[in-house]
Amino acid sequence: MKLLDEIIELLSDKKGSLTDALLKTKVLMHKIGHKELAEWVNDELNGYPKEKPVPSYRIVKSRVVGHIQTPGMIYGDQPLPTGHLPEDLRKSLHETEMRESISVLEQFTTDPNKHLTTSLGPEFYGPISEALDGGWVQKAWIQMEPTQIMHCLTEIRSRLLNFVLGLQETLGDVKDSEVKEVAKNIDAPAMFQHTVFGDNTTIVVGNQNVTTIKNLVKKGDLDSLTAALKSTGIGDQDISELQTAIDEDKGSIDVGKKQFGPAVKGWMLKMMRKAIDASWQIELGVAGGILTEALKAYYFS
Repeated sequence: MKLLDEIIELLSDKKGSLTDALLKTKVLMHKIGHKELAEWVNDELNGYPKEKPVPSYRIVKSRVVGHIQTPGMIYGDQPLPTGHLPEDLRKSLHETEMRESISVLEQFTTDPNKHLTTSLGPEFYGPISEALDGGWVQKAWIQMEPTQIMHCLTEIRSRLLNFVLGLQETLGDVKDSEVKEVAKNIDAPAMFQHTVFGDNTTIVVGNQNVTTIKNLVKKGDLDSLTAALKSTGIGDQDISELQTAIDEDKGSIDVGKKQFGPAVKGWMLKMMRKAIDASWQIELGVAGGILTEALKAYYFS
């Protein structure tokens, strides 16, 4: 397939345009009948909105730097202590989500000798100063290096290349006019999930995954239900609560109307809230479908 060859050529050349490769990948997703996977391409090209979790490769380690003032001197550009801060605050300071578009990330890498900084507000100065003996923070910022952003771009290039190479190998020597029909026999979303996000991802992309999850669940088989839901990033505690809800609802399931019991409905509502606040890292538009279809398969299939 000519389009696959063009994408591979762009991605395998470090001077090849990553933006061009992503645009061609968007076309590819439509040609193979999985335009829902183009959502990832759009996010990479346009930047990730605040309500959507970023993939792990876009989380960059950062350090806290600032000016320290003492009664007799100012020490500039000093690493600032954070070990005494609450864990969630410390994590937010040392892990920076790169939500910018690909073109902006590439601009960040143009000068390898220039630091990338984000200013911290004065409200951070006091808590950080508590660990300073006789001094206080005069100014503070989060600092990263351009090489870290270069690594992020390399990760995107490498992961996308793995997907395209795997797809090319699976499709074989297929004509452009036949690719959509041939691709029906390939689980492209699973391949995409594995190569782009990795086996341990909690980010689920596209409604095709709803069908995949549904097919994994067998009627009355709690093990298959919990395994399928765990694959979407649902934790052990939430799974345990679901099992309790299922036990509580015994005898209250309306099979004819295909309605869940009150305890399971309550559990589903809780999980939807987690999708909204991103503590369950899955697209909100996909979350409801996955829960509904998985539980329908368990109860009614």
